Amino acid sequence: MVFNSCFDIIGPIMVGPSSSHTAGVVSIGKFGHDLFGGIPDSVNITFFDSFSETYQGHGTDKAIVGGLLGLETDNPRIKHAFELADKQRMNVSFQLEENCPYYEHPNTLLIDMKNEANTIEIGGVSLGGGVSKIFLINGQSADILLNSKIDIESIRQRYLLQERR
Repeated sequence: MVFNSCFDIIGPIMVGPSSSHTAGVVSIGKFGHDLFGGIPDSVNITFFDSFSETYQGHGTDKAIVGGLLGLETDNPRIKHAFELADKQRMNVSFQLEENCPYYEHPNTLLIDMKNEANTIEIGGVSLGGGVSKIFLINGQSADILLNSKIDIESIRQRYLLQERR
């Protein structure tokens, strides 16, 4: 695991109950929000392994939706993510699967985001302690740690513009 400071080890300031099932997942959703350029019209979220078994009890479903709405890990509105998504007219659906075919870790998910002009799929993994990683963008392998500084524009150019050439 990659830690940038002692605060990564202690864990993030977050809405709980779990750093890996909530804070890490909010970060993945927030990355999706930023990469997409805002709130998608519709999103299909696939939870794998541990996430598919405990997503409601640990708030993983609210965490991913909160992140996709642009909320940060410490935002208390995460617990109201479904109501906020309804107000934004973001249609959310979930799928539950046993094993992720793209990445071997119990805390993995795929997000398929759409609006009239854009479709983006990302795969993320919550590694623990609030540390997350993006391992897939539109079918391309990625290795983007979310506890590091991210240049979203260079990621857009690398992963999203390549397929349009």
